[in-house]
Amino acid sequence: MKCMHPLTAGETVCPECGRAYGSANAETFALKPGTILEGKYLVGEMLGQGGFGITYIGFDLLLEQKVAIKEYYPMSTGMVSREGHSTVVWSSAMMGKTGTQKGFDSFLKEARKMAKLGGIPGVVGVKSVFIQNETAYIVMDFIEGETLLKKLQKNGPMDFDSCVKLMTPIMQALAEVHEHGIIHRDISPDNIMVRPDGKLILLDLGAAKDLDIQGNDGSVQSSQMVAKHGFSPIEQYSKSGKVGPWTDIYAMAATIYYCCTGILPPPATDRTIDDTLACQPLLTQTQFGILADCMRMRPQDRPQSMDTLLQMLTHPQGEAKAEPPKPVEPKTAPPKPAEPKEEPVKAKPAVPQPPLTWPEDQPVHQSQPDAKQKRSFPAWWAAVVVIVLGIIIGVTRISSAAPFTAAKTPSADAYTMVQTSYSPSDVYFWGQQKWKRSDVKTITFRTVQDAEKDIPVTAWDVSSARDRSVVAWMVSGNLHVPSTEKIALNSNASGMFASFANLTEIDFGHGLDTSKVTNMRSMFYDCGSLTSLDLSGFDTSNVTNMQGMFSSCSSLSELDLSGFDTSKVTDMARMFSSCGSLSKLDLSGFDSSNVGNMEDIFYGCSSLKNLTCSDRKILAKYSASAASLSTDVHVMARTFYASGREEECFWGKRSINVRM
Repeated sequence: MKCMHPLTAGETVCPECGRAYGSANAETFALKPGTILEGKYLVGEMLGQGGFGITYIGFDLLLEQKVAIKEYYPMSTGMVSREGHSTVVWSSAMMGKTGTQKGFDSFLKEARKMAKLGGIPGVVGVKSVFIQNETAYIVMDFIEGETLLKKLQKNGPMDFDSCVKLMTPIMQALAEVHEHGIIHRDISPDNIMVRPDGKLILLDLGAAKDLDIQGNDGSVQSSQMVAKHGFSPIEQYSKSGKVGPWTDIYAMAATIYYCCTGILPPPATDRTIDDTLACQPLLTQTQFGILADCMRMRPQDRPQSMDTLLQMLTHPQGEAKAEPPKPVEPKTAPPKPAEPKEEPVKAKPAVPQPPLTWPEDQPVHQSQPDAKQKRSFPAWWAAVVVIVLGIIIGVTRISSAAPFTAAKTPSADAYTMVQTSYSPSDVYFWGQQKWKRSDVKTITFRTVQDAEKDIPVTAWDVSSARDRSVVAWMVSGNLHVPSTEKIALNSNASGMFASFANLTEIDFGHGLDTSKVTNMRSMFYDCGSLTSLDLSGFDTSNVTNMQGMFSSCSSLSELDLSGFDTSKVTDMARMFSSCGSLSKLDLSGFDSSNVGNMEDIFYGCSSLKNLTCSDRKILAKYSASAASLSTDVHVMARTFYASGREEECFWGKRSINVRM
């Protein structure tokens, strides 16, 4: 009864699934295998359960084919029981006949409307709808395969392009479903089936919401909300929340985020307090920016149609790759998803989410969170949460730019910029698709006193918190990056200014906070028009990667690195390669004791004839590079020791005076 594989005469154990014929479902609330519904549907094993229904594998005795049977059984309400037989017993004290009928009517109305969607590729077909056992049933096509969740748990995350290609038929199907006035409301990897041929089918349209049963003001008339932590937007947690295509857009973007990163997005209720949604290593900033726009908290700030989302995903401008320029470093695969784990959950301020936990449906009594509010959202969002917290909610926990408004934020030492990434195919930069890297001529970092007055509406968000605490805008080739507080670079600042080919000047204002940066790989790569750069104020005490940091800065002739701390750096490969105009360089403060890769650090530095350095490993690399030049080069590099002794050393074709 588990798989509905036919048994031959005399067989008592299924050769397909290993279950004995007639084995009962372990859950007492489920129908017993062997139950016949509507005179022709044989009930098998329970496939899954949610807050409002149970799904079984079944067999159509007339057509002799497998089916899926969904039973209306709102377990999360505490209003139903089965008490050892097929008939559902309703608690009249809690619900009453009127409430029971309303639930039936809603369930059946949605099912009948879904039945009219037959023929839409990517959507499971409805075969029959009927009432029996004092409840309602939907019979659907049975889809062979495994859920996308299980596939991810086995294989780990997928790359963004492959995921979008795989999801495109689902998004096209949803666009057509929305045209019929139906919103799915339960899109997630465990409701998407992967068939043996690799195609996807969207399941559980039984959770769909018919727009016709909303009030005139758009409010949901059901007293029970359907929500999945991490995938459902904030409007699904509220009785007055207005659902629409934007609701499914949020869930689809969250599903793609999960598929590509293996990390569960923070629940919408947590994001109203502390929004921890962030770009992950397996996503580029451009890719994350698209998903984040589709997961904005306010419904009106998201794309309003599935076609728009599909256009954004399949035709992004300036699409980026995940790694900076050569060489490509080996990447460690992220951990595979954890097995599902059941646990009751209470809403609370966000904490770091454990990756890839996916508990089953649980009724949740949510308690009021702390009064602390995230600066990125106005106070009314917190009010929404407070209202929602008094409602019993059936929840599954799965462990176009807006005009600028000033971030309502408390005083802070610094606001952090968004994580940057770069590949040679990146035409645009920092999460926008209007201005090209080649358009930038100057960059100015500065603080402003009055954000509302001093910042134009054309500014876009470049803050890590996605709260517009740091924004940017372009005027006649000048890139302005202001904040009301000091600006801190993201811990990953790789490729931040890479291929700004026409950039001639960077004004760091009162200084950027770089104290938390660990990755400066290719940070100024291919800034071919930059002639001077003063980084003496940079705090590099936590940086481990400086590979290719100034590579191909062909016009750079003055470079001040006097404040650099390289004690934690492990990679300096090609750090100054192809800096052909650099004639002198002071690296007297450099420490290469932890550097394991210094390959071609001075490759192509044909004009570098004056190096001040106290590190023998760096001197050795420099001398080897100079020895390969076709002409003799005389360079003085001074190393100071307590003895004050001075000796002259000769390497290759040059002489270096070393004061010992």
